[in-house]
Amino acid sequence: MKSSPSLPVVLGVFSLFRLSATAGRYYVDALTGCDLNDGSMNAPLASVHAVNRLELSGGDTVCFAGGQHFVGNMVITGVNASLQEPLTITSYGRGRAVIDARTGTGILIRNCTHVNISGINMAGRGRKSGNEGSGIDVRNSSFIRISEVESDGFLENGIGVYGGSDIRITDCVARHNGSNGISVSGPWEPRETENVRITRCVADSNPGNPFNLDNHSGNGIIAGHIRNVTVEYCEAMNNGYDMPREGNGPVGIWGYECDSLTIRYCYSHDNKTSEKGKDGGGFDLDGGITNSVMEYNISANNEGAGYGLFQFAGAGRWANNAIRYNVSISDGSKNSKAGIFVWCDPYNKNLPLENTEVYGNVCFGYQGSSLTFETGYSKGLLFRDNTFILRGGQHINGDSFPDGVTLRGNCFWSETAATAGLPQPVVKEDPEARYLNPHISIPASISIAGIKAIVHSITAGCQK
Repeated sequence: MKSSPSLPVVLGVFSLFRLSATAGRYYVDALTGCDLNDGSMNAPLASVHAVNRLELSGGDTVCFAGGQHFVGNMVITGVNASLQEPLTITSYGRGRAVIDARTGTGILIRNCTHVNISGINMAGRGRKSGNEGSGIDVRNSSFIRISEVESDGFLENGIGVYGGSDIRITDCVARHNGSNGISVSGPWEPRETENVRITRCVADSNPGNPFNLDNHSGNGIIAGHIRNVTVEYCEAMNNGYDMPREGNGPVGIWGYECDSLTIRYCYSHDNKTSEKGKDGGGFDLDGGITNSVMEYNISANNEGAGYGLFQFAGAGRWANNAIRYNVSISDGSKNSKAGIFVWCDPYNKNLPLENTEVYGNVCFGYQGSSLTFETGYSKGLLFRDNTFILRGGQHINGDSFPDGVTLRGNCFWSETAATAGLPQPVVKEDPEARYLNPHISIPASISIAGIKAIVHSITAGCQK
């Protein structure tokens, strides 16, 4: 009787052929593929599991069939690609593919260089339904490009980056995630994470992490322990409403322990905090921020302040920053009641907010205050040439007006006093104050596409 090769031998030879025959481009189709195929367009693979078995390298591209769901958790480790030949993960055909991570992380990138992920979505089971991961989790990797990705339903981050350098996150959407929509951070010391840019991204309805009872969660976009990071043309809204704790809370777009952080041309609105939680604001330069700028942003209808200048206990030096040409509209409905809120934890009063100018901003203080100070230990903090439009309440609020703060040449206007035919209330802390009706209207609609023109039109009319 003629013998034939045993089945394990045949499969082993076939598997080796699959890994080497089509190096460079692999196709994955859950409907027509098979994990025993070679991954060519005519013989696609079928699953994330099969992709994880590939020995990927620079120049390779993995293409998932658009419009299909692929259950699994993709892991990319130790790929050292190049600018000319990156490793690319994307969709092909009609629409975007979806990596259905169920309870885990959609794509984990660890110790890699030059990896591009574009045009593919991540789906988790839900922050309260068993998911424990992130949509995309980048660890200690450099020259990573993430674009046109939607990430929904993860306990931790829609997109999370820890460590590494030269990260670009562009045209992405993160919604219904627990801890943060988009988070970029690194080790406290040394501050090695650097050169990060987040552009035209949206963080929408990231409510909070139900298992985090020790710290804030439900942030839109957050950056920490980074050198040289820019967040621009981004939108954060309706985040933080289900943070499960009291105490420090979430913010729409903010940073802490960063050097050279720039937040510009962003729109942060309708963000929230827990019933007894703090914060819930639009933007925030928090503890340990140096040489940084918030400019040309719009904050509106947040439960916390439009713009926070905060220094928490244990943070590093907070100094040499600028907050300029921003707009706040009816912020602080729950906390601070103000467009701008200044706070320094008493335990960190030896490292106060220092050497910073706040100028050219316009605040529509429709929750009762223009500026709020709470234990605001400061040194060389100057507010000049801002415009504060008040409805009810008083311009300056808080436990006391701190030493080290100077108000100079700001414009104060109370709509309430003007309507009642009363004299404008005097702000004694600003001896050079102007009391003039700025005749500024709140725009009927705000969009990222038009934010540059809107902010310039509002702030330009108020500049001295």
